[in-house]
Amino acid sequence: MKRVLLVSYLFPPAGGIGVQRALSLAKYLPQHDVEVHVLRAPNASGPVRDPELMRQVPPSVAVHDAFTPELPFALRQRLWRWFSPNGRKNGTPPASTSPAGRKQHGWKQQMLNLSRRLLAPEPEILWAPFALRQARRIVRQRRIEAVIVTAPPFSAFVIGNRLKAEFPALRLISDFRDDWLRFYLGTFAYQQNEHVRRRAVEIERQTVDRSDAVVVVTATMLDQIRERYPDLPPDRFVYIPNGYDPEIFRNWRPAPAANGRVVISHVGTVYSASSARYYLNALDSMPEEIRNGIETRFVGRVADDEVHFMHGRRSAVRLLGFVPQQQALDEMGRADYLLVTMTDGPSLTGKIFEYLATGKPILAITPDNGEVARLLRETGCGWSAAPDDTAGICRMLSAAYERARSRTTRFEPNWDAIRRFERSRLALEFRALLK
Repeated sequence: MKRVLLVSYLFPPAGGIGVQRALSLAKYLPQHDVEVHVLRAPNASGPVRDPELMRQVPPSVAVHDAFTPELPFALRQRLWRWFSPNGRKNGTPPASTSPAGRKQHGWKQQMLNLSRRLLAPEPEILWAPFALRQARRIVRQRRIEAVIVTAPPFSAFVIGNRLKAEFPALRLISDFRDDWLRFYLGTFAYQQNEHVRRRAVEIERQTVDRSDAVVVVTATMLDQIRERYPDLPPDRFVYIPNGYDPEIFRNWRPAPAANGRVVISHVGTVYSASSARYYLNALDSMPEEIRNGIETRFVGRVADDEVHFMHGRRSAVRLLGFVPQQQALDEMGRADYLLVTMTDGPSLTGKIFEYLATGKPILAITPDNGEVARLLRETGCGWSAAPDDTAGICRMLSAAYERARSRTTRFEPNWDAIRRFERSRLALEFRALLK
């Protein structure tokens, strides 16, 4: 039996899609002769909590805690908005352009730059020294043979890198759930700083050098990271996609809402790279009959700079906010279509795999040559249109509306392709990396 330490800053009772990768490893690796120890931040500064997820952690898994001295997520967000010279909640420019106003915003920018230097590459770096102290103890006392570090937050890789340096016999597996240097640094405002970028480049280079295996979640990410480090063996980099848990769908049954409208539901976080503006703009431009016949539901957190795109629409839009996993699955069951919005081609939102498991048709606003569109073609699970192709989005929505109204066409996805993404199978691929 292999003894593994799984380092994951986000782990239940934290909720959302960010905990699912670590939760699935903790759940399924013990079925393959692996003794799992989890190191988490019990007070992680995450946006949502879902304590019910702890029920999925097997009794054999030992969960260890390392406190983090960070501010709560909501307070961090308020401070970011207040200090940001770009101003308000919706990203609009500051109202004051007077000399006094410019001076005030200049002072705030200096404070932001200072925080980025102290907390580089991200605020979660504060967890690293506390987690490292606890990790050393676990490695020694539990005779750990391998460490899996899953990120973001990417500062968790610092912990794995230090452990590998101090315990060279450890097998280190570093799991990138997002592209750090291209996507993450280019998408989130805090990361858009030269000092942060230099620190990120340094940590990633150290991570790929010290890791025995570097795991990424899309085929595009695999190509990109191999190109970024041509001096390293290509087989050090491994593609293991995200997936879905077949157990939570064992007794799941769809129950479409009977309100007379075609229901299109987006489940998951809405932020800049998954903005709903393109979908909503296209829907607003459609004939009144279709607009009035569609209700769009957003289940999950909507980032501050995206909320204003939801208001004042000509069609019915409902914001349901974050709900626990089981309730989110129920909302999927009540939908006629499930909506994906991903404007970054190489990225693949983790929530789409639960979409696949429902067997419901998917509508995607995403680049034609991107990972989401490729997955839909591979599984036969839906249709896509590019974000900048308003006419294409309208055609897709019009066809979807007619299909839902007529109920004459049976939707038949490729279940053999979908089952490739069962988390129990993916855990076996991680188990193979422990050899």
